[in-house]
Amino acid sequence: MTLEHLDFERGKKLEWILTNGLGGYSSSTVFGMNTRKYHGLLIAGNSIKERMVLLSSFQEQVITDAKSFEISTNRYTDVYHPKGYFYLEKFELDPFPKFVFNLDGKRIVKKVYMFNGINAVSIVYEMDPGMKLILKPLIAFRSIYGLNSGMKTFNEFPSDRNIKIFSGKNFVNIWSNDFAFKQNNLEQSKKWYWNFFYETDSERGEECIEHLYNPGQFETEKKIAVITASFNSDEFDAMNELKKELKRKKSVVQNFFKNTKIKKEDWIKWLILSADNHIVKSSNNTTIIAGYHWFGEWGRDTFISLPGLCLSTKRYNEARDIIKYYLSKLKFGLIPNEIDGNYNSVDASLWFINAVYKYYQHTEDIEFIIQIYDKLRSIVSFYMNGTNGIKMDDDFLIYSNAGMTWMDAVVDGKHVTPREGKAVEVQALWYNALKIMEFFSKKIDGKSFSSYSVFAEKVRENFLKKFWNGEYLNDTDKSNEIRPNQIIAFSLPFSMINGEMKQKIVKIVNEKLMTRFGLRSLNKEDKRFIPNYNGGFRQRDLAYHNGTIWPWMYGLFARDEDKLKEFVEEEINRYGLGCISEIIDADEPFESKGCISQAWSVATILQAITEKNFL
Repeated sequence: MTLEHLDFERGKKLEWILTNGLGGYSSSTVFGMNTRKYHGLLIAGNSIKERMVLLSSFQEQVITDAKSFEISTNRYTDVYHPKGYFYLEKFELDPFPKFVFNLDGKRIVKKVYMFNGINAVSIVYEMDPGMKLILKPLIAFRSIYGLNSGMKTFNEFPSDRNIKIFSGKNFVNIWSNDFAFKQNNLEQSKKWYWNFFYETDSERGEECIEHLYNPGQFETEKKIAVITASFNSDEFDAMNELKKELKRKKSVVQNFFKNTKIKKEDWIKWLILSADNHIVKSSNNTTIIAGYHWFGEWGRDTFISLPGLCLSTKRYNEARDIIKYYLSKLKFGLIPNEIDGNYNSVDASLWFINAVYKYYQHTEDIEFIIQIYDKLRSIVSFYMNGTNGIKMDDDFLIYSNAGMTWMDAVVDGKHVTPREGKAVEVQALWYNALKIMEFFSKKIDGKSFSSYSVFAEKVRENFLKKFWNGEYLNDTDKSNEIRPNQIIAFSLPFSMINGEMKQKIVKIVNEKLMTRFGLRSLNKEDKRFIPNYNGGFRQRDLAYHNGTIWPWMYGLFARDEDKLKEFVEEEINRYGLGCISEIIDADEPFESKGCISQAWSVATILQAITEKNFL
């Protein structure tokens, strides 16, 4: 995609992201002005939870014909300086970001690259003759979740071509064969740049001011110059890695179109590349990052996403590895909601069983199913007998405590949408899980399938009595709110809903929830409806599931491919470039919000495209 002569207000809200398959990334705006604490040229860590903003940015100065241009853009608390966006002629993303600056007729082109499996970023500069480039690295070296509110002490080891900066045992290494490095010989307290201001964080009511450290500067007059920053590594052949990464990304896209026989279109290509961003290696395990920039490994998100990210793209080995990884964390029949041990999700384990079944549908890998069969059975057994706020009731439906469904926001210590009791999608997932176990038991032991069948039929009978009101499905056994959760009841492989019911649900959802950007999370006529996701934590969490649109639901309720295409083509060009966002405001102008790239948003759309699940 190409953007030219961007308006400043629009440009500073357009973000790009590159990832490295380890959880690390590089991300900023199209002006290179960081507007979030999560932005930076190199974000990496020893694990997903320990990711750090290492190299925040380069301050870039170009000298030509005795005239100086600063092509960086920063926001401080009281001023924009410098205003390099003024010289930005064009920005391109395909799939790496490319910045073209026009300096009184002379051009300098900047390209940013990351490499799969390596915690590093390389920037390539191409300059017209007679230009000198000076780069001043700005170092953060702090968690992605915090800010530098004061000065740190670093240990520096410079040479003519590089500098290593240590914080404890970890270090960032910045090097180049094309630049000369000159150390800043001031005392450390005078090497700090003060009061960077992150606008988006400020709008979200979060901490937004920090200080960054400059150890010196790199200089070059070469027409083509490459500089690399890496985490805890020595130098390597960056251009060779770049060739490998270009080949890998091309292969990821080509394999999808080759294996699915889907017509090659640009909007689908971006979905494939975005899906690739979310599949990562973590400590010898394969996993899924739920959302960039701040989410980590979430069980519910992972298994809603796995069919689209891995199965629709024919990445079966990775799908199996992810299933095995989460099974290693299984406890009392529960897949963790967060990988570090949070087991407060009623539906994560049920989505897990669904993903396993989808895996089998794609692969017919019965040997793997046999290996994990006992654990699948244990999940169902624990749900029947009770586990951690979850229990099958006398009516065979699943009860869960407040805050255990995906609508789990908390404000002032209380769940905004508690949904305590029996939630509609949980019952749909429970029935689906029982039918899946019936299917597998017929294949594997030929003994217990009849009991699963009997339980499933009891669930169906009682579900329809308690949830079907003649026009649509109530959201819980205690509430007749019109919410999108009911569509899950007919989007799963095994459904309790007949054709006539589905038609009525589709009608009411189209009338009460549908927009051109997907489904609102609450009927607009409801007194609790909130049209915009704005403000601080409290205000945003009140709106999170009370109107806010969630694109992952669109993939389950796609009316036709043309409508889906229109949505994707607009969405990938207006917030996270090439990405599908976490959420969208429930009313005009339908601004995208939250994470710029969300795994399940991409996944369910890819799944709809490949499975042709259109209403």
